[in-house]
Amino acid sequence: MPDTPTSRLGLFKSLPDGSELVNYTQDLGQNWDKIDLAAGFQACTSTTRPSSPYNGKAIRETDTARTYLHNGSSPASGGWVQIPNSASTFNADLNLTSGGQLIVGGSPSDANLAVINSTTSATLISGRLPGDTVSRWFVNTDGNTGWGPGGSTFADVTLARTGTATLTLTGSLTVTGNLSASGIGQKQFVRKTADETLTSNATLQNDDHLSAAVAANATYTFEVVLFTIEASGDFVGDIKTAFTIPANSTLHMMGTGAHVTDLSSGTSSNAEWIGRPSQTTSPTQTLSYGVGTSQTALVLKGIIITGGTSGTLQLQWAQNVSDASGLTIKAGSWMVAERVA
Repeated sequence: MPDTPTSRLGLFKSLPDGSELVNYTQDLGQNWDKIDLAAGFQACTSTTRPSSPYNGKAIRETDTARTYLHNGSSPASGGWVQIPNSASTFNADLNLTSGGQLIVGGSPSDANLAVINSTTSATLISGRLPGDTVSRWFVNTDGNTGWGPGGSTFADVTLARTGTATLTLTGSLTVTGNLSASGIGQKQFVRKTADETLTSNATLQNDDHLSAAVAANATYTFEVVLFTIEASGDFVGDIKTAFTIPANSTLHMMGTGAHVTDLSSGTSSNAEWIGRPSQTTSPTQTLSYGVGTSQTALVLKGIIITGGTSGTLQLQWAQNVSDASGLTIKAGSWMVAERVA
């Protein structure tokens, strides 16, 4: 009986005691053929892979140009692991360990995808469908991003850095959720969620709801709408309004409402337009308007330019004259402030 063949290539081995004559075909020719077949990557097709590969067997498919290594698992057909090469497409998931990198161009970045391109306009990543000659989405090396319909039509929406701390959108933006800003363009809206009443009190006090935070060295426009009513028909108390502002701020404001002395019955009255420009003290000068037993309204508008101190633009109000007939600012009154510079 001959000795046990080799485990991987099945090479024939004669007995080691010299009792067998050397058979060229069996001992040499067939063994050399097996060695020759196993040298390097064995050529086959995607349908003629070796049926009994050893662990570590390497093949190259001539019809796909893909290369594989067998991991020794069973069944044999499921143990082929693709080895990436530049002559073929990769037909499997590429699973990097956490913190692993895909590096292009020798980039020193520690990002998972690290690329060095020769120009800022070189495309870093893009997406197309079969048949597209132009990318539907792309990101250039400088971060400029574009979206388009694909096919042969170039991007019609782009987002690009056009200057220091500046992004520019070319195209239209539709927002289906909330849009907020903390700098220029920031808009704050508050409304009274409950009635608030003062009786026999002509001392200005902060409104419970209507205020807005203002940043230092900024400019805001604002508007306040107050729905007011008096408890009884003496038409004495009425309302006065003012604002507190941060130090080193300047406020220009105006108001529109019922004339204090003209409103003596119902809601019929001459209107009064009062301006209070260049207010630098806090609280500011007051604006006073008439209030009746039927619900009336007044509007305050203005602009505030802050200095080096941030703080709060706070509405204050009280009865214009202390009176036992209570003054109420109704729920639903509101204030809006928008940063414009």
